[in-house]
Amino acid sequence: MSQLRRGFKTWCENAAASYRRDLGLDRAAPLDPLVLARHLNIVVWAPGDIPGMKKDVLTHLTMSDPDSWDAVTIQSDGVTAVILNSAPELGRRNNSLAHELSHIILEHEPAHVFHTPDGHMMMNEYNAVHEEEANCLAGALLLPREALLKAIKAGQGDTALARHFGVSTDLLRMRRNITGINRQLAYSRG
Repeated sequence: MSQLRRGFKTWCENAAASYRRDLGLDRAAPLDPLVLARHLNIVVWAPGDIPGMKKDVLTHLTMSDPDSWDAVTIQSDGVTAVILNSAPELGRRNNSLAHELSHIILEHEPAHVFHTPDGHMMMNEYNAVHEEEANCLAGALLLPREALLKAIKAGQGDTALARHFGVSTDLLRMRRNITGINRQLAYSRG
């Protein structure tokens, strides 16, 4: 069951359109989340860009266990940076970055991270509402409902659309469902 407050999905679509205008993008154009990050003055690093990163930690994050994480946002000395896993395919990286940017745009309080005695990183909390909100805004930023509906009506398939927008087919299918496009198209077909 959705935990989003009434009107939040519409707010996300409007916010996404506003950011597209700010970036000089057409509503149906792909949005590169790296460009949005620069617009928001947010630094994006791959694990290898982190100053002082130990080689064994870098190997673990990028080669031994790259599927265990996607992205993390850190704030230090007035700088906000997103560390983005460079291992996954482009669609997943774009979604992960858009998700982190959405937390920042929505001014979500970041979770606090601590290390266990055996060296594992753990979060002290998980806010399901914040995660759902960030997913909703990230989806609208990457795949605006209006653009998605127009492209589907033009006969473009999921794989081609995902490639065009730089997202995974899973995210594309999720957006088709969440936005009600599938239901709308089924109803219009009679």
